[in-house]
Amino acid sequence: MAYIITEPCVDVKDTACVEVCPVNCIHTVEGENQLYIDPNVCIDCAACVDPCPVEAIYMESEVPSEWESYIEKNSKFFETFVYSETEDDTSDESVQGKKKEQGVPEEFVQLPDAVGSSLRAPLGLLTMLGQPILGAFSASFKAQLEEMAGNPRVFSAAVSTGINSLINLILYPLVLFFIGMKQGGYGFFTPAGNFTIFLGIVIAIAEGMFRFKSELTSTSDDEQSRYGASFYGWVPSLFATPLLKAMRSALVKAPEAQRATMPGAVQTDGAVYSDDIKERYRRYGMVNRVLEMADYYQIEIEFPRWVPNSAAKETFQLPDRMPHYDYEVYLSSPYAPDATPTSESVVTVQTQLPRDPKKPQQFADPRFEKVVGRTSSFPDGFRNIFPIPGQPEDFHAKYRNRMLEIVVPKTGTYHELGIEQPVHYAKLKG
Repeated sequence: MAYIITEPCVDVKDTACVEVCPVNCIHTVEGENQLYIDPNVCIDCAACVDPCPVEAIYMESEVPSEWESYIEKNSKFFETFVYSETEDDTSDESVQGKKKEQGVPEEFVQLPDAVGSSLRAPLGLLTMLGQPILGAFSASFKAQLEEMAGNPRVFSAAVSTGINSLINLILYPLVLFFIGMKQGGYGFFTPAGNFTIFLGIVIAIAEGMFRFKSELTSTSDDEQSRYGASFYGWVPSLFATPLLKAMRSALVKAPEAQRATMPGAVQTDGAVYSDDIKERYRRYGMVNRVLEMADYYQIEIEFPRWVPNSAAKETFQLPDRMPHYDYEVYLSSPYAPDATPTSESVVTVQTQLPRDPKKPQQFADPRFEKVVGRTSSFPDGFRNIFPIPGQPEDFHAKYRNRMLEIVVPKTGTYHELGIEQPVHYAKLKG
């Protein structure tokens, strides 16, 4: 679904949109009184919407009713429009840079080492010194402050949470001991006093493990971490997080240089992280591998884990985690008894975001309605096709920790392989 340029552009023809278009899909010709967007080239990145000084550009489905005629007008323009030779010449390196790589959204080529923001003086120094206290706040507060600081030496969510957890190892036993001394008359080196100190240490350790649970349970090196709040940090975080967001312009020093992007990249708000790039690849089913064993193939597909940090996430208040995708796995039908066996079978994996059981046309999480299919980094799902030599009769699929593992025998059935399931010794303990 492409974007459409409507009536406000007539007789204006401001080319600000042309300059920011990453795929060079906005054109006009002599004699025309407006610009047009090629629907066959547009990648729905919305890069042209904000630069338009007259607010003439709309998603096709959102064009105001009084300007719906411009949808057909836009389409007809490109029925006769002829691209110049320089635009069609793919041998030119500068033109190749503007071409969209098949299957890869343009924002994948953004530079992760871009110029970022920084806190105004002396806030940077105060933030650095205040990390032991700031580490007690919620993950969203610390992630926001970390992005505003723009330098892990000034503030790091991981470091501040770690320091705060160490402080709690001393703080919690002392607080419980003094409460016991006040209420029950506990003294030093008494059984009751020692017990309260021990209880405080246990609580501090348990809380620390919970706050770093993503680090302790992660199965992938690129898994984003979420460092939660301490017991006493939850309530202040409810007020501090929106306050920090509201005061951003006063606290943050804007970067002196605009963030640079490689040719063909889409300029978006917010910081760009290499983790986000891989998350977007996951959403297109592009993070997968096929392993060949002695008598079977093992297919592994990584499903999306986190919502990338982007303007869309903040605008539509998307959650941190992606929902678990629905998936279906198909194996091409085995050959008929009287037919000649083929040398190859096909495993197909089809995924999509979960739907509402009562309303199959709607997403289970309505927040994704406004971004899925409208921005190139939020497709509905993906489809993968894996050619497998041989004639398997069935397969075995297991989904765990956002990883879909499919075992396909080269011949026969999965049960004939006799693969032993891994033993989880932690579950057998006791």
